[in-house]
Amino acid sequence: MLAALLPLTITYTILIQGGTIVDGTGKPQFKGDLRIQDSRIIEIAPKLTPHENEKIISAKNLVVAPGFIDAHSHAGGGIQDEPLAISQITQGITTAVVGQDGGWDQPIRTYFQEIESEKPSINFAAFTGHGGIRGQILGENYKRFATPVEIQKMTELVAQDMRDGALGLSSGLEYDPGYYSNTEEIVALAKAANVNNGLYISHMRDEADKTFEAIDEVQNIAKQAGIPAQISHIKLGSAAVWGQAAKATAYTNQPTITADVYPYTYWQSTISALSPSRDWDDRTIWVKALADVGGPANIRLSRFTPDPTWQGKTLDELSKQTKKDPITLIQEILNRTKDGQGSQSVVVTAMLESDLETFMRAPRIMFCSDGSIGGSHPRGAGSFPRILGRYVRERKTISLVEAVRKMTSLTARTFGLTDRGELKPNYIADITIFDPKTIQDHATPTNPTALSTGVKVVIVSGQITLFNGKPTGARNGKIVRKNH
Repeated sequence: MLAALLPLTITYTILIQGGTIVDGTGKPQFKGDLRIQDSRIIEIAPKLTPHENEKIISAKNLVVAPGFIDAHSHAGGGIQDEPLAISQITQGITTAVVGQDGGWDQPIRTYFQEIESEKPSINFAAFTGHGGIRGQILGENYKRFATPVEIQKMTELVAQDMRDGALGLSSGLEYDPGYYSNTEEIVALAKAANVNNGLYISHMRDEADKTFEAIDEVQNIAKQAGIPAQISHIKLGSAAVWGQAAKATAYTNQPTITADVYPYTYWQSTISALSPSRDWDDRTIWVKALADVGGPANIRLSRFTPDPTWQGKTLDELSKQTKKDPITLIQEILNRTKDGQGSQSVVVTAMLESDLETFMRAPRIMFCSDGSIGGSHPRGAGSFPRILGRYVRERKTISLVEAVRKMTSLTARTFGLTDRGELKPNYIADITIFDPKTIQDHATPTNPTALSTGVKVVIVSGQITLFNGKPTGARNGKIVRKNH
């Protein structure tokens, strides 16, 4: 049993007793105690003698691990409304890496100031984003290649963000305005991000039929810019490439290529992501798009602001309800949300479990949620417990020790997050304590915000943020800058 609820103010030290320590490095687990002073771990040993007036947490029958690092997160968008980030801390997440998919609407310095002002419960690290910067420089006239002068202006913004602590450059080449860029433009910006071991991370141009062409582009950008690269939420999202996970995983055997993955066979994006074409009035592209994902029953509208009654229904269900064929519905959804009239998103079941498990086993593929706070995909509330419950405990896809490594030190070392990702003296005391026998996700496509269970304690920079599975109200999250 856990000790009684503890005060938030740390008077001296915290002693975590009798837990199974999985230190994040991939080394075998062991029984032991761990002591925290202020924001740091100061001792780890098989047995530590309690100090006078020390706060003690019993971790008997529980796993003590580094706080989980979400390698691809969108939690920044909801932290203003929910600074406690309950859907994240109940997963054991202590650090969210945001600025993904090329997103950017202001300099990193300003963004970090805004996050700090919210006093969040979790830490934030961020990438600078190609797509947003491209939109800033090119404006509405973005459906073309950038000029050399425009590329220079973009690189200056990237360079400044890197000086201010960005982890590297992200891109979202399946989305506007990044869709219209060429490889040379991305290489130029990636070179600007290639300081202090910066990283290029990409939502590639295609995650379906042309997946391998898209991975080749990521690889070429890395080579030309002299920068390591990461494939965001690696997947094989159409029938044409199903069963080829081993081929995709082989790219990550190279020392300069890594990837992240979330533990679901369904993705979420805008409905336009069903096809790489922008000729949306051409019905033939949607015939293929529907076939690629197994038909309209596999496409669920998760957000549709022009008519919220459509939300939560598949295209198959909406077709029967409206008496319109699925392609007409797709085109109507796009037309009713274009030019900022509204917003829409879909959850699409389009991957094989066997491919997913191949990605999860790969040594250089780390874990992420690609989720947001209060989002409409269950990954935002369930990813990390789902890995530990479904894929470690139930399916035995990977070991507990390896799963924790992929949630912690692999991400920290790849992204340059120093003093994090391991249980080690003098490292930051970001710690997650969970029950390996009960940890479980509960979020589903129809109830995407249902909270996970089984995470008992979360400590962020030495403060207890979650205790007995309940938020304490502590908001001790920090901004984590590159190599700071």
